[in-house]
Amino acid sequence: MQHFINEYEYTPEILEESVGAWWDCKFKSGYSSMLVLFILIAVLSIVMKRPVLLMIELAPLFVIALFGLKKKKAIQLEQERVDILFRSSPLSYRVEVGEDISVTSSKGNSRIQFSDVENYIETKNLIILFVKGSMTLAFDKKGFREGTEETFMSLLADTIK
Repeated sequence: MQHFINEYEYTPEILEESVGAWWDCKFKSGYSSMLVLFILIAVLSIVMKRPVLLMIELAPLFVIALFGLKKKKAIQLEQERVDILFRSSPLSYRVEVGEDISVTSSKGNSRIQFSDVENYIETKNLIILFVKGSMTLAFDKKGFREGTEETFMSLLADTIK
């Protein structure tokens, strides 16, 4: 089994990218549905020659705006939690991946089984694991001390279906 070590400081930028990516994935089907509904209403209003239907287009736009507000609020809440728990001292993570995933931080130690990882995504700066229980675990692409980003992505592709 390959071994990886990833270390990083949980900065506000990493927090925002990680939590934001989780919310984007969670509401991906909602965004798509609202976009389809928006287009469908526009087409119906043109085909039926009833411009008044365009007023209904405000509903999907309103829902999309609510998704955005929920995402922003979730990021703010997570930042507040980190600030309260760590009183503005840096929160560092060390994540070791072998047979399972071992996470060490100033919060303590925990272990995650690969069977508990539901999915993963890659963002600009992070690789984010989606863990059962609506949790995320971020890996900073620049934080690999052992192993590489590329071989880790290959492991994830082979392990998480």
